[in-house]
Amino acid sequence: MKRLFKQQDGIALIVALGTLTVLAIGGTTAAVYTTSNARTVNRSAKDELSFSLSEAALNNAMAVLSNPTNNALDPDVLPATEALASSASYEGGTAKWWGVLDRATAVWTVSALGLYDSPTGAGVAQVRRKLTAKVPVFPNNTQPSNNPVWSYIYARATGSPCDVSLANNLAGSSQFYVVGNLCLKQNVGITQASLIVHGNLDLENNAFVGASTNMSTRVETYVGGQCRYGGGTWANPCSGNQDSRKIFSKINSVVGVNGTAPVIADPSADFATWYENGIPGPSQSCTTVSGSPPTFDNNYPSRDNSVSTDFELTPASSYTCRVGTAANASGELSWNAATKVLTVKGTIFIDGGAKITNGSINQYNGQSTLYLSGTFTVNNGSKMCGSVSGSDCAFASWNPNNEMLTIVAGGIGGLAGTGNSIKVDNNSQFQGGLFGTGAVEFSNNARSDGPIVGSTVKFNNNVQNDTFPTITVVPVGMPGTNVIYAQPNSPELFAG
Repeated sequence: MKRLFKQQDGIALIVALGTLTVLAIGGTTAAVYTTSNARTVNRSAKDELSFSLSEAALNNAMAVLSNPTNNALDPDVLPATEALASSASYEGGTAKWWGVLDRATAVWTVSALGLYDSPTGAGVAQVRRKLTAKVPVFPNNTQPSNNPVWSYIYARATGSPCDVSLANNLAGSSQFYVVGNLCLKQNVGITQASLIVHGNLDLENNAFVGASTNMSTRVETYVGGQCRYGGGTWANPCSGNQDSRKIFSKINSVVGVNGTAPVIADPSADFATWYENGIPGPSQSCTTVSGSPPTFDNNYPSRDNSVSTDFELTPASSYTCRVGTAANASGELSWNAATKVLTVKGTIFIDGGAKITNGSINQYNGQSTLYLSGTFTVNNGSKMCGSVSGSDCAFASWNPNNEMLTIVAGGIGGLAGTGNSIKVDNNSQFQGGLFGTGAVEFSNNARSDGPIVGSTVKFNNNVQNDTFPTITVVPVGMPGTNVIYAQPNSPELFAG
């Protein structure tokens, strides 16, 4: 028995089995550990790729907001939810972006999502990394003036013997530009700083341009066609010394008419663009409201002059309509009835007409273009001024580069009268820019200060058009200027 207990046959097999078992456990542990590490590394790599995709999505959203042809204050520029998100595919993944605009603060909350295939294989949820950022938008309310038309009284009509017919003296020294033919009736004189006529210049008896007293009383005159006086012979071309035809002109410091009229393009008013992008306007209501501001539209998105009653800009009661904050308004049209001050900012659109009838001296603060589908009238001796001096507009000191309200009227008729888009009635005054699809008329003793563009211009008795400084800065939305929208600042306050 002792001999049997001491016998060691088969021990090697037991040791071998034990060793193999230990090695198997160690190998399995190492394999599991290695696989886990590889999976962790793979997942981490996919997370980094997803994060890169979310960054790419944010960059894509910023590219959309920063596109000069997009209005960064249009809430439809970016889709509003993940379900509607824009997307782009990259190798192995997808980038999605969307955003929501807070109109009251003019700040976008932009969401950017990166999606990458799961490292565990098909049928498993994608790896997701989401970023959010705040993008403030600061509106552009002014722009450099890039169209010389806004230095003139400009009449665009052509095709008639008298496209512009003046039956009364035109006092003042604004520059006058006529695309077609100009007729001066009996006893009518023009003493403007310069006169440009692309067609013919026809003067009836005792009509005149400038005076022959000295060089300072002569008018710098350009006539692209012919000219005559009192039904006599036509000078063709109308150039050189035309004193015999009562055209007392100068070319610099030399007597004579310049037969080459400079070309200034007829500005076009983009009603469709600003109907959609006006702030406030049909697609963008006020975020701060008091009193009774205008109704901007009755059936958006149909631009059809749906507001049938012309809005009184200067009523007996105050009103406020602002989009954004007082410090950073995207647009504003507000009236203080006590101080008679109209606050304007941005490009505004009313799908109807507007009027000023309070018979008072009123002042506006700010720079703005007001688009109207209807007409614009100033009557009852009312005065709307960028700057006030006593009981009149401050014609000598107004600076349109600091304060400028431009009215753009697309309607014809109504309160403005037959053929007119704009009418400044008897004893009334307007200081600012005027653009009419139809004619612009000034009645007896009316007075203007600022550029005027119309199909034709009508001046009644004792109308005065005052000279104004060179305009280098204009409110955004002025017809004939480049369309400029609000643009975003860099993203901030990242999360995710």
